[in-house]
Amino acid sequence: MTKDEIRLVLDACLQRESPGLESPSSEEWQSLEGRYACRIPAEVRDFIDLMAEYEFPGDILNVGGRSNNGNDTIELTYEFESKENPTWSAEMIPFYSIGNGDYFCVSSLQCPESPVYYYYAEQGLFKHYIDSFKDWILELPRFLS
Repeated sequence: MTKDEIRLVLDACLQRESPGLESPSSEEWQSLEGRYACRIPAEVRDFIDLMAEYEFPGDILNVGGRSNNGNDTIELTYEFESKENPTWSAEMIPFYSIGNGDYFCVSSLQCPESPVYYYYAEQGLFKHYIDSFKDWILELPRFLS
């Protein structure tokens, strides 16, 4: 799925963000991938890059510290959950915080072809949510309605 195809899906279900936010730099993406020793799926990268253009309910986690939406970073969230949550799996990379400790994640062990997982905080359990990030994006209009 190309960045333009992702943008078409987002246009159908989200409002545009006020100008002024910046997408993560290539150095920030390289740092994130080095941190988790994996290649983040291209659709995840493009989706998070596009979050500089759209308002999204909940917290899409940031990559790096450029001018962004003010949400926590993937790294900060991962570190917190890894230290404070005994059921957190080290392979899971959160990208979307739903609230109440629930997250959508990809697996560093399965990247760049990782399915999307949902972490249920109350149950302390990761469950397979959908087979690919592309499918997750295509599901967004229904999920957000």
